[in-house]
Amino acid sequence: MDLKSLGSTIANNAPKLGALLGSVVPGLGTVTGGALGMGIKAIASAFGLKDDAKPEEIIQAIQSDPNAALKLRQAEIDFQIQQGAQKLQELEAYISDVQNARQREIEITESTGKKDYNLYILAWTVIVGFFFLCWYLMNQKLPEGSNEVVFMLFGALASGFGIVLQYFFGSSKSSSDKTNLLASKETKK
Repeated sequence: MDLKSLGSTIANNAPKLGALLGSVVPGLGTVTGGALGMGIKAIASAFGLKDDAKPEEIIQAIQSDPNAALKLRQAEIDFQIQQGAQKLQELEAYISDVQNARQREIEITESTGKKDYNLYILAWTVIVGFFFLCWYLMNQKLPEGSNEVVFMLFGALASGFGIVLQYFFGSSKSSSDKTNLLASKETKK
């Protein structure tokens, strides 16, 4: 038996866990970590098994337990709570990262009395390089055998271009927060 069999066994009582386990690609061996690992752990713990229980052991525990439907539903709820907590941690880390980048710029400006122009020079270099390479690719024929290198450079510049835009303009949420912060500073003056 494999994870796909386990997924079909639990699908009626825990459809999200069943779909997660049923979508496993055969031949990948034991999969740990991520959503799949959390799902297996939630099911195994609901039936009093170790986290590393084999699919056969879990199926046997499900088939021999008269309260299996209830335990599977509880395992699915626990799984969804774990996923929500993990998404919340990822969001908190992202927000902290954005705040740290903005705070860095504020602290440098306050401590030195001037902006860190290296940041702006680097940003403009990435932007000009991106648009220049776009223009070059549209108007010039690439030399023989250089396609891979040029397209790799273009991918790196496109990624950097996105990072520059995200840093300076952020998401609509951070823009809203910045607007509110500026408005509060205006009213204090």
